Amino acid sequence: MTSTGPSGYVYVLSTQTTLTEFLRPLLEAHGVRVEVFEDVERLMQTTAECAPEVVVLDLALIPGEERLKALCERIGESTRRRPSLIGLAADQERGEETLARRLAARRAGLVSYVPRSVSVRRLASRILALCGFLESSRYRILLVVENPDAGRRLAVMLAAVGMKTLILSDPMKLLAHMAAFRPNLLLLEMYFSQVSGIELAAIIRDDEQFHGLPILFLTDETDPIRQLWALRAGGDGFVPLSAGCETLTAAIEPQLRLSRWLQDRLRLANRRESARGFLPREVFMSYLERLLHTWTPGTERQGLLLLDLDAGRTLLERLGHGGLERRLRELEQVLGRHLNVNEVATRLDDFRYVILARRDGPEKLQALADQLHEHVQAMARRESANNTQSMTLSIGVSCFNPPPADLSALLARVELAVRSAAQAGGDRVHFWSPVTTERATVMTEAVIKRLVRTALDQDGLCLLFQPILPVDPHDEGLYEAQIRLRTLSGEELSPADFLTVAARAELTPKIDRWVLQRTWQTLAEQAGSGVPPRMLVHQSLTTLAVSEGWNWLRQQLNRIAPLHTRTLLEFQIAEIQRRRTETESIFGRLAEQGIKVCAAGVTGREDEARLLAKLGIRLAKLSIEAVRATDPAYLPNVVQTFRSQEISLIVPGIDGPDDLRRVWMCRPEFIQGHYLQLPSPDLDFDFQTLMQ
Repeated sequence: MTSTGPSGYVYVLSTQTTLTEFLRPLLEAHGVRVEVFEDVERLMQTTAECAPEVVVLDLALIPGEERLKALCERIGESTRRRPSLIGLAADQERGEETLARRLAARRAGLVSYVPRSVSVRRLASRILALCGFLESSRYRILLVVENPDAGRRLAVMLAAVGMKTLILSDPMKLLAHMAAFRPNLLLLEMYFSQVSGIELAAIIRDDEQFHGLPILFLTDETDPIRQLWALRAGGDGFVPLSAGCETLTAAIEPQLRLSRWLQDRLRLANRRESARGFLPREVFMSYLERLLHTWTPGTERQGLLLLDLDAGRTLLERLGHGGLERRLRELEQVLGRHLNVNEVATRLDDFRYVILARRDGPEKLQALADQLHEHVQAMARRESANNTQSMTLSIGVSCFNPPPADLSALLARVELAVRSAAQAGGDRVHFWSPVTTERATVMTEAVIKRLVRTALDQDGLCLLFQPILPVDPHDEGLYEAQIRLRTLSGEELSPADFLTVAARAELTPKIDRWVLQRTWQTLAEQAGSGVPPRMLVHQSLTTLAVSEGWNWLRQQLNRIAPLHTRTLLEFQIAEIQRRRTETESIFGRLAEQGIKVCAAGVTGREDEARLLAKLGIRLAKLSIEAVRATDPAYLPNVVQTFRSQEISLIVPGIDGPDDLRRVWMCRPEFIQGHYLQLPSPDLDFDFQTLMQ
C-alpha cells in the first residue's frame, strides 16, 4: 500500500538541470522536499512507495496527448493521495495554439499548465499553492458567446449603464483577448461547439494573472450537478442566457456592490481555495441553499459533514498563525483527495470545514467520515513522532432525510452531531439521527409547550443574527435578532413553529424578555470594539401592554444605557392594527425612551403605510408572501407607496441571485436574506467593506 509520507514532497520529471537547481531552494525554504527524475519508470516506482503532493512533468519528455493521458492515469492509480499534476510546456507557444494545448493538457489530467517562458519563481509559487501554501493575492466586461448577435444584444444593454465590453465569439482565442483587454469580469457562455465553458473557466483559474477574476456563466442550465461542476471549475454564479436589460444589469451590479466574496476578491483578501474540490464559503453556501430549494427527497443520496478542530485555540497559541495554517492547508489537501467530482467542501471558519457529500446511503456516508478520520489520525501520529503538537478532529455527519426546513436547520443537525462528538472527548465521528422516524406525526402542541418551558428554564433557546444591508452605501446597516428553539434531537425550530403555541400558553412575555436580555448582552460584548451595531428585535405588544412589563423594560434601560438607542423593537403589523389604541400609547412611551420601532409583516397596502406614518413609524419589513408576489409591478409599487410616506422598507427573502436581481432593481432601502449571509451567532458581517 502506498504510504502518505511527509506532506511536502514534490517530484519533478525533467532533464533541465538549471530549472531544478533554481527551483529546489525556493521550495525547500517552505519545508517542501524536491525529488528530480529523468525517466518515467523511476518516477512511477518512487510515487508508488511514497506519494507526493505535486508532480511536475516536463512535457518535452512525454510527446503526444495519448502518452500524457496514460501517464496521468498511472500516477492517479498508483496512490490514494492523487497528487496535483503540473505540466511544463515543451516549447514556446504562439497565438491560438496556446489554448488548444492547455485544453488538451487539462483533458489529459493536468490541473495546471505552465508556459515555457515562465520564471522559476512563478513556477515555485504555483507549486506551493498546490501544496497548500497560499499567498495573499487579487472590472471591463468580456462577453464570450458563440452567437455574435447575442453578444451584441448583451453589449448594448451593458453599455447603456456605462460598462465597457468586448465580444468574443471564438472561445479558442480567449486567453489572447483576456491578456490584451484585461477584463474585470467575464460573462462566459456555458456551452460551445468546440469546448465547454466549464473547461475554459478551469483554465482561466489556473492562470495566475486571472486567478481572482469574477466569472459569471451565461446559461439557462438548471441541473444542480452541472451547476456544481461550473462552480468548482471557478465560476462565481449564473446569468440567464436570455436575460433582459433589467435582469442583466441587476446581475452585474450586485456582483460589484453586494457580494461579500467578490468584494473580498477585489480587496485581494480571499482567493479561491487551492485544495481540490474547495469553494469560497459564500459560493458554497449559496449553492447549498439553491440545492435545498430544488431538491426532491429521495432523488439523490446526499449528506453534510462538519469537521471541527479539537482544541483549536490551544493549537493556535502553541503553533502561531503560520504554523496552524500550514497544518490546515495539509488537512485541506487530505480532504480534497477524498472528494469525488460531484462533491465539494469549504472552510467554514477558523477551525471548521464543511463537506457536501453524495454517497449511496448513510453507511457509505459514514464510511467517508471514518476514512477522513483515519487519515487525520495518521497525520496526528506522524506529528507525535516528530514531537510536534498533534491535531485531531471531531466530525459530525447528517443525511438530508428527513428533509430539513431550511439551510439553518440542516446546519443545526451537523452542529449537534459534532458537539456530541466533542463532548464525548473529541477525535471521533458522530452521526446525527432524528428522534422520530420520517413517518412520525408532527409534534403535538403539548410537546411544544413543554419544550418551550424547558428551554426558558434551561437555556434551550438560542439567538442568531442576520445582517440587513442598506442599498444606499451612506446608510447604516443593522442586524435582526432571530430566535430558535432546540428540540431533543438537536434541530432548531423556527419562530413560526413554536411562537403561536407559546402565545396560547402565555409564555410570550418571558420569551420577549429573554430575547431582549440576550441581545443587549451581545451588544455589550461588542461595545469594547467601537460603536455597537444597530439591532432589530422582535417583540409583542402583549409584553408591554401591562404595567409589569413596562416597569421591567424601564429597569433594563437604566442598566444598559446607551445600548437601547441602538435597538429597534419590531412588532407585527397585524398586532398593531388589532390593538390600535394600546399601540399609540406604547409607541409614544418608547419614543420618550429613545427607542425606535419597526413594523414587520407588512403586505404593501396603502392603508398600512398611512397607519404607520400616523404612528410615527419610519421603518417597515415586508412579508415573505409579498416578496414572492408574481406580478413584476407589485414590489416597485410597494416601495414607492411606503417611500411616499417617508417609511424605509426592508425586503427579506433574498435567497438566491434571481431574488437579488429582481429586488435590487426596485431599490428598497434595505435587503436581507440567506444569499447575502446566513443567520449566525456572531456579529461579524463587514458592512464597511461591502459598501466601499
